[in-house]
Amino acid sequence: MAAADKRYEYVVFDVDGTLVDSERANLVSLQQTLLELTGRRYELEDLRFTLGLPDGPALRQLGFEQPEEAERAGRRWEQLAEREAASNTVYPGIRSTIEELHRRGIGTGVASSRARHEYAEQISPLGIDDLFDHIVLVEDTERHKPEPDPLLECLRRAGVAAERALYVGDAEYDVRCATSAGVDFALAGWGAQRTYGGERYVLQRPEDLLALV
Repeated sequence: MAAADKRYEYVVFDVDGTLVDSERANLVSLQQTLLELTGRRYELEDLRFTLGLPDGPALRQLGFEQPEEAERAGRRWEQLAEREAASNTVYPGIRSTIEELHRRGIGTGVASSRARHEYAEQISPLGIDDLFDHIVLVEDTERHKPEPDPLLECLRRAGVAAERALYVGDAEYDVRCATSAGVDFALAGWGAQRTYGGERYVLQRPEDLLALV
């Protein structure tokens, strides 16, 4: 991890692959959806590009270009993801690290591509909502990651300038979102598949955040 050379007053987190290990649930449910609706069995590796994207854009990239087709696929994906949600877990060290950030006077928020009902059904039961001042989801902005809008909306609600904030995520869309927003980015190495070149820091575990504040 690169040595910290500035102090942050607010940390914003992505959800999937950063706070919560939900990769299997997301990809297996999408794989089954595509098998049912198209007859094609995708390898999970071929679906990783969807991680971090809202459902609509992800499905369009998979060929569901007509709104009614995408809506049908989205509903089925959601149904299957709910069945798989029992496998979702909060990464070790997340709660204790964020609680320590709070003790140091650092605020925390969420900027995610999750829809509100998905978040309520699949993430809230994990018991981490109390850790965040603000939670920005897909309905809260017109544009979504990789555009900067979700991150900027979270900072607007918190009343924090971009240069005083840090965004933690695992996907290329998160890096691009942070870069466009003018916010430093820390890669969640515990959930990321690789580095992307735009990260300021690469964290090996959640506790590494404490060295940056």
